[in-house]
Parts: sequence; C-alpha cells; structure tokens
Amino acid sequence: MSFRGNSLACKKENQEKIMTPFADSMFNEITRCPWCNSESREDWGEPQDGIQAVECSKCGLIYMGKMLNAEGLAKFYSDHLSQVHLADENKRQQRELMYQLEFKYIHGFTGPCSVLDVGCSGGYFLDVFKEQGYETLGVEIGTEGAAECGKKHSVYQGDFAFMDFDRKFDLIVFRGVIEHIPLPKTYLEKALSLLNDGGYIYITSTPNAQSVPCRVFKDKWRLHNPLPHLMHFSVRHFDEYFASHGFCKRGEHFLYEETPYANIEEDILLVAKAIEAVREGKKIDFASPPFYGVMMSVVYQKEGEQ
Repeated sequence: MSFRGNSLACKKENQEKIMTPFADSMFNEITRCPWCNSESREDWGEPQDGIQAVECSKCGLIYMGKMLNAEGLAKFYSDHLSQVHLADENKRQQRELMYQLEFKYIHGFTGPCSVLDVGCSGGYFLDVFKEQGYETLGVEIGTEGAAECGKKHSVYQGDFAFMDFDRKFDLIVFRGVIEHIPLPKTYLEKALSLLNDGGYIYITSTPNAQSVPCRVFKDKWRLHNPLPHLMHFSVRHFDEYFASHGFCKRGEHFLYEETPYANIEEDILLVAKAIEAVREGKKIDFASPPFYGVMMSVVYQKEGEQ
C-alpha cells in the first residue's frame, strides 16, 4: 500500500481512534498564540474531531484552539511507538528512506560530531547518525520510545524543557517534533542553551504552512491532524526567531521528488483539481497528496564558527 492509498476517510478513522480515549479534562482551551502571545485570530478551515484551528492575525501561525494538557500528552505518548510509529510496516519502510535523505542533507554541513535528537522516539533517526560515526544522545517523552532508544543510544526520558544536562552539543535535531510542542519556544530556548559555539540546529520533517496544499486544502491537508499537530509553522517563523538570537541560516530544503511518497503527475493533477474546486466555490472532499514545499528542512548555525 502506498502513501496516497490512504483516503480521507481512513485518515478520519485513525484520528477518531486516537481521540476516543481522551476525556475533556485532558484538554486546555488555547486563547493566545503559542508563538507571539497575541489574542487576535481568525478561524482556519473547518473543525476536525471537535478541534477548530485558528490563524494568528499578528504572526500568521496556525494553531489548534484546543490542545492536550500535560495529562493528555502523557497518555498520548505512552504507547505512541507501538500504536502509531510502528503500526504500519509500509510507512515504517518509507520513513527509513526519509531518515537517509534527511541525514544526507545535514551531514553536508556538520560531518561527524555530537548530536542530540529531541523527540527521538525509538532512536531510529539516531541509528543513521551512529552508523556514520556521530556521538548520539536522545530525548523522548514517551516511555515506550525512550526504552527502545535506550537499547542503542544514551537517552533521557521526560520533558526536554525541564531537563538538566551537564554538557553541550554540536548538533541538535528536531525531526517532526516542534509542531507537537504546546509552547515551542521553550524547547527552542532550551536547545540554544545546549549548543556549542558554531553548532547547528536542524529542524526537519516539519509541515510547512506556506505550502500550496496547506493553503488550498486547509483542513483537508493531509498533515492537518489536530490532536498531535498542535500548530503549523512557516519557514519565516524560524528564520525570524533564530536571526533574533544571532544565528545564521545555512540551509533550506523541501524534500519531495526524491522521496518514496512522490508521484509527480498524479500529485499535480490532484492539487489542480483542488484549486479548481476552490475557484468554483466547492468543498474539497479528498485529502491532499504529497507535494512540493510541504515538508521543510532548515539549518541554523550559532555564531562562533570559524
């Protein structure tokens, strides 16, 4: 089964299975933008699973109006590895190929060094780094993921923002993680404090809110999953943040054609079909395909490099 074989109906079924066990007490209503703290916002798309997404009128961040609180997050990630990350063998194999592509990109900047993977799950991305001579360490909030990662790498289990480290790192990775964090700047600030001079921050496999599918499909965007994906960033959010802390941007890349998900002709036709529906004032009744610009990889370097 290919990536595109999952219909919108299947996507909704999977979301409902995840949503079912969570009581109302496990959610917090969000009244301010998690990025800029503004209260000004407008609804974005239609509600999904009882969660309305909104777009900040000040900074443009798209975020969920209701998010899991600490109790809900602990429950969600307790068995995330087995129930979501490893549940589909086809997706697992595709992800292995993505690890190689994403590693190749950052390796061109750093070479072997010390790397901290924040939200490392079972340590599968770290495996690629270790094979290439990197010194690896992971952080994972989920108990299953931390246990699996610990079989191969040094790992800390818990909330990254509140952890104490006795060392710094040359490279800190956020792979498909920052959009899951209720207060993302707390994680980024922690990472800044742990980075060696000349070190790199690598944000990869992160949905891009400025991509055509996000802007056209909105709540039918395949990566709009309101329970785990708490917000949708644009590259400029990170550009502005890291520039304000004296970092230099070293790279920006959007993997698509080289990925196992791409079917260029079919994907273009589906996006064109959606654009036509919007022009005609019709609702889009199918999920977006993989496409150009959807998943960002960005690299920033701390001042102090030679």
